[in-house]
Amino acid sequence: MKKLFAAIISAALVMSLCACSKNNKVDEKSDSSAEISETASETEEKSTLPIKESSDKQKTSSDASSKDSSAQASKDESKASGSGTSEQENEKSADEGSENSEGESTDEGSENSEGESTDEGSEDSEGESTDEGSENSEEESTDEGSEDSEEESADEGSKDSEEESSEEEYLEEESSREEPVSRPSVTPSGTAVDAGWFDDALFIGDSVTLKLSYYADYGSLGDAEFLCAGSLGYNNAQWDLNDPDNVHPYYNGQKFLVDDGAAYINPAKIFIMLGMNDIGMYGVDGAVEAMKTVTQRIADKCPNAVIYVQSVTPMLENMQLRDLNNRTIAEFNEKIQPICQERGYIYLDVASAMDDGYGNLVYEYCGDPTAMGLHFSDAGCAVWVDYLKNHVA
Repeated sequence: MKKLFAAIISAALVMSLCACSKNNKVDEKSDSSAEISETASETEEKSTLPIKESSDKQKTSSDASSKDSSAQASKDESKASGSGTSEQENEKSADEGSENSEGESTDEGSENSEGESTDEGSEDSEGESTDEGSENSEEESTDEGSEDSEEESADEGSKDSEEESSEEEYLEEESSREEPVSRPSVTPSGTAVDAGWFDDALFIGDSVTLKLSYYADYGSLGDAEFLCAGSLGYNNAQWDLNDPDNVHPYYNGQKFLVDDGAAYINPAKIFIMLGMNDIGMYGVDGAVEAMKTVTQRIADKCPNAVIYVQSVTPMLENMQLRDLNNRTIAEFNEKIQPICQERGYIYLDVASAMDDGYGNLVYEYCGDPTAMGLHFSDAGCAVWVDYLKNHVA
């Protein structure tokens, strides 16, 4: 009995000693797990980038849960009656819980940090690209606007310069134009003059005037001078003296251009009848333009002379040509009248004295009715002289 009691006591002592040793081991293990958890958290804090408040909260909660689980495990182990398996399972669950919580917190922190860094990077890149795009677009629009404004200003400047140059050219042309010369002129009163009135006169013309010169040899026009030639016109009167086809008139054995001959003779009155040989070859307008040139040359070289421009006389009705006829002759006469009025020339409508009432040359006044039908007979020259004596003064 005593032996049994002693055995029981010794067994109880052994069991209590075993329990104490187990409790110490559990405490050591819990302490070591806590130290491991703290070391892992410190390492995690040092190794990872700063995490936002959400990751810190998660870490704190995980640490707290691990500590709670460790304490709970220790309590459970202290309460255990000796089953080593349950204690070991509790230890393992505590370790796994702490490791899982630490791993989860670490993963979540890294994921959050990575997500945040990715988001921040994408936002930065997007912001930078947007800023760069807007800056580029603004720069491009600014460049385009500046280029457009420069082009517009250049165009406006060129237009303004062109307009200014045009105005300057116009003003130069206007200033270069000579003021119209106040020419000696008379207003015919219808009072007849005698033959002596033509002593200081010069007649310039073609073959029609050449016939008048023959008629005037008998003194009907006093001592008037004549500078005329067959086929002469306003156009070929401008040809050079050395031109092989020239038809310039002679005066005292010397050939002259009509303006030079007029200056050489220096008359007080100049009577001009040309155009018959221009209308058929150069048309009415070509004849008018040439008339302007030749009469101006004569006026320039004889500034003190009174200039009379005589109309071209008609031709016989049956001798008219396609381009030279009574219609084109009348058109030419009509166009030179305002020119004479503008320049101070006296226009003499000799054609009206030769007209049969239908615009044709009176048959009796024609000296070549079967040839050209436009030169005068003596009867025609008499009518011409009479007209002049009654319309020049």
